[in-house]
Amino acid sequence: MPYDALMDQRRRAPRREGHRTTLTVPHALVEAAERLADELGTTANDAIVRLAEEGAEARSRRAHIAAVAAERRAAVAGSGRRRVLEVGSDAATDELHTAMLGGRHPR
Repeated sequence: MPYDALMDQRRRAPRREGHRTTLTVPHALVEAAERLADELGTTANDAIVRLAEEGAEARSRRAHIAAVAAERRAAVAGSGRRRVLEVGSDAATDELHTAMLGGRHPR
């Protein structure tokens, strides 16, 4: 088969801007990348980059969730929850509810 025909059949990853590097990739990740590459019709290298991007986004979401949870825990701790448990007053219950929902964005 002529070289040009081989090049037409070869999968190509999109061109990316950024740092170039050489990595030793664990076998399990290579297998996952190959499956993703087959699904997307791209190269294993492109799939590795996509998996890394997904992982970075997931890590960012987890960090945001942890920050909101810490903010809410601090608000609940400072809301007088002992008073709610001991007295059960509506005002204290409302204060606790507001503290638990702290950081929520209106829909």
